[in-house]
Amino acid sequence: MLESSAAAPETTTPRRATWFECFGDLVFAAAVGQITHRVGAHPDAGSVAAAAGLFVPLWWAWVLYAVHANRADRDTAAHRLLTSFGLTGIVGMAVFAGAVGQSRGVDAGFVLAYLVARTGVALLYAWDSRRNPALRAVFRSFTLGSAVSAVGWLGGLACDAGPLRYGAWTLAMLMELALPLVVTRRLAGVEQETDHLRERFGLFTIVILGESVLGFTNGLAAVHTAGWAAATAAAAFALTVGLWWSYFNGSGVRPGSHTELARTGKLLHLYTFGHLPLLLGLALAGASMGIAVTGGSAHSTATAADCVVGGVIVYLVSVALTRAAFTGIRESVVVIRLLTAVLVAGLLPIATHIPVAGLLSVLAGLVIGSVVVETPAQRRRLAMFG
Repeated sequence: MLESSAAAPETTTPRRATWFECFGDLVFAAAVGQITHRVGAHPDAGSVAAAAGLFVPLWWAWVLYAVHANRADRDTAAHRLLTSFGLTGIVGMAVFAGAVGQSRGVDAGFVLAYLVARTGVALLYAWDSRRNPALRAVFRSFTLGSAVSAVGWLGGLACDAGPLRYGAWTLAMLMELALPLVVTRRLAGVEQETDHLRERFGLFTIVILGESVLGFTNGLAAVHTAGWAAATAAAAFALTVGLWWSYFNGSGVRPGSHTELARTGKLLHLYTFGHLPLLLGLALAGASMGIAVTGGSAHSTATAADCVVGGVIVYLVSVALTRAAFTGIRESVVVIRLLTAVLVAGLLPIATHIPVAGLLSVLAGLVIGSVVVETPAQRRRLAMFG
């Protein structure tokens, strides 16, 4: 049943993602697809760097909306209207993302769209701070930080395309990412719905994995299910399943530790920022799925191989270290993830010499194998703290 736009009564029932939040994820999924398409369309180092750079502000915009909804969104008509305004900025980012760097007009469109998305978050905090005084500090800090970073984004447009423009944008992005760390003490009284927050990150992870599925299915359709392409697609699907299983098999921390994410602090920051390399690794690996399938029985190009293998390594290390923040670096699952990353790294020197179907099959075997090996340790830990 669809949720009413009227304010929901207070309840002790754990919050779940609303239908409107899921709709917003679809908008972000379109933008993610346009960014990862850059790698598939032009598989070279420049496209990979551009995709990675564009992914960061898109991911950060998603975090801003997810965190706001976690803190204050009661799924009212006002929230939906203000969020919809902000989502028009995400639509704009999707429209311009594929051609950023080609002209000043396109770059301006992307930047202005991003600033509209941030304005939507500021308006949401302004609206909610009227009834929740604890959010006034968030509104002031966010608005001031947004104004300062906007100078960097707009100032970059005044520079010629190249190092100066991208340097200004990088500085603006770093200021935005640093803001939550700087104002942590001021926001100490703002609480989070921890289960809802973790559910939101899980749903966005599925959005990123969905791009992998789209990549290898599009590749398979393009080559009309040729024999080698079918084998490669099957291996790509197995790898995608393994990555999904790996994330959700190890996404839980010990029972009761969820409360440690309730307040702004070190663990919340580690959990949030730990997802940036984690999701970027998944996105880059998924971006090369279509290339892998259309390549048939051929060996991977260096860029495609580095994206797939390197993306899996970055994912494994990130998910392991994020978990380690809660369980300790010596915990069995963390050690297994890190050892698996080392084994995957051993494929880098030979990745271009292995048929792509074989490379993806080995990666899938290592990822799924690590999940199987770590499962008893997961169960023991749950039993220990249950």
